[in-house]
This record gives sequence, structure tokens and C-alpha cells, in this order.
Amino acid sequence: MPDSKSTIFIQIAAYRDPDLPATLIDLIHQAAHPERLHIGICLQLEDCDPTEWGETSFPKHPYLSIIRSRAADSQGACWARHQAQKLFQGEAFLLQIDSHMRAIPNWDVLLLQTWAECRDPSAVLSVYPNGFRLPRQLQLDSLPVMGAQRFDDYGILKFQGISRYRLPEQQPHKPIVSACVAGGFLFGPGEIVARVPYDPKLYFYGEEISMSVRLWTHGFNIYCPHQLLVFHLYKSLAANGDRSTTHWADHSDWFQLNRRSLVRVHTLLGSMNQAPASLKPSTDDVDDLNNYGLGCQRSLEAFQDWAGVNFVRQTISEEAMAGHFKSVES
Repeated sequence: MPDSKSTIFIQIAAYRDPDLPATLIDLIHQAAHPERLHIGICLQLEDCDPTEWGETSFPKHPYLSIIRSRAADSQGACWARHQAQKLFQGEAFLLQIDSHMRAIPNWDVLLLQTWAECRDPSAVLSVYPNGFRLPRQLQLDSLPVMGAQRFDDYGILKFQGISRYRLPEQQPHKPIVSACVAGGFLFGPGEIVARVPYDPKLYFYGEEISMSVRLWTHGFNIYCPHQLLVFHLYKSLAANGDRSTTHWADHSDWFQLNRRSLVRVHTLLGSMNQAPASLKPSTDDVDDLNNYGLGCQRSLEAFQDWAGVNFVRQTISEEAMAGHFKSVES
């Protein structure tokens, strides 16, 4: 369980994001104990990007470390998350977020308290956070959970956010059992970095279902927080004049990275027969997948039975779609 001096490693992959400096300022300013935050950033910029997107606009902090990369050399979101993990130094907890976020006051203490209220040393908190409008208009009227949504055209299971609880009258009393990991907000023990490291050869699609299954089979249990903690800038909510871009908009060969990623996810989940023939899998696609594979504490079959999904038949139960999952112990 966390103590009064628990450190949090904040892992951020930032691709040409003008909001990154504001995100860092907000995280540090809103924290009760900013000195216990250790921030690791994979910063991906081009020479033509405005200087205010980069380090000259970052807040001063004694434990802020950066791995720099030219945006042209970037291999995608998961590659960048893997780079940021190289800055991990054994902190007690890991927090993975995107580079365009805001947080409530004392979020660090409340996040540790929320994790402790799971009463589970293997708990991982994750959800699609509510949105915010620039500069800091937070969506506070509902609490989200996650559920399965559909299998996409590539045969990959996608998740959905569900605004289940109206606040404040429907505030839950404890974290909610889940089977779904969101790439933009993940919090748990620091040992995740060594036991379930990010696969740098994943691109973007398939990231969340693969991490959900990998964490679960390694013995971690997933929960949605029962209170609002952080907020995400969804592009549909962005203010006019947003100049950020995406990796796939900049890289004409992005599909080759995505193709390899999809092959790896299907191989991991035993569903390669459901993958489109256009993926043209090869042994080179999965040569090091054992380094980023499933755990041995629980099986892939057990995850599917418990979560109400089947990767080969591509079926989803009504409970999974609604985001209703039973405690693993029940």
C-alpha cells in the first residue's frame, strides 16, 4: 500500500504537441506533493516547430527528464511510450498519461487514495478520462467507465467510454472493476515497467486490448477510478487554432508500422486467422514478441471467459459491452 512518501513516475509520449507545457505546469501546480513526481518525457519535435512547444516553456522541476527525438524518426505512440519508460528509476508507482491533460487539485494524493481503496496490491487504474476545453474547462458532470465496443475491420477489439454515473448524486463508493485499459491514463505499481513493458513495435491500434490482456495475465487487476482525477483534451473539443498534428498525418508510410503492429496483436491474442489477408504476416513481425507477451499467472482463455469476449469468434457479451465486469474473486 502507498505511504506518505510514495513517488510517482509520470510517463508521457509527446508528439509535436503545443499543449505539453501547459499539461506539465498544471500537473505540478495542482499536485499536493510535486517533489514526489518524477516525470519522463519522450519529446518528438521538428526544427520548424515553435520553441514554445518545447523545453523553454517547461516548468522548472528537479525530477523532469527528457528523451529527445526528431518527429521524422518517430515510430509511433507505443514506440514513444517505450522510450519514456527508459527514464523509470524504480519509483513506487507508474502513471502513464497523454501530453494534453489537466488534473484536479491534490490529484496525486487522491490518485494514491483511489488506488488504495481497491484494496488490491495488484490494482491498475485506467479509464478514458472526461474531456476539458482549453484552457481549463473541466467536464465534471459524470463519471466514466469502459466497456467493449466492437471488432473493427482489422479484427481488433475496440473499447468505448461510458458515462455511467451522474455526479454528484451517483458518486460510487469504491473503484469499479474493469477489463479495459486506456492508453491515455494508466496508473499502478511501478513494477509494471519491468513485468509488462511497452512493446515498441506496436503502433497505435491494438495498444489498449493488448495491454489489457497482458496486464491481466500477469496478475494485475483493472479498475476504473470512482472519482474524477484527470481530464483529456479530445480533438473534437479543442479550441480553434489548435496546431497539433498526428504521427500518421506526418508519415506517409505509417501503414507499414501499423501492419506490423496488427500482426503482433493478433499473434498475441491467438486470432491471426481473423486478420485481413492484406496484413501479410511474416516471422520478422513477431521475432521478439516473447519480450512483450502474455503472463503466466492467468491464461488468455481465462481472460476471455471472465471478460465476456472471444478474439477468434469475435463475440462480445452484453455485460462486456455495458462495462459490467465481476470481481475476479467472485
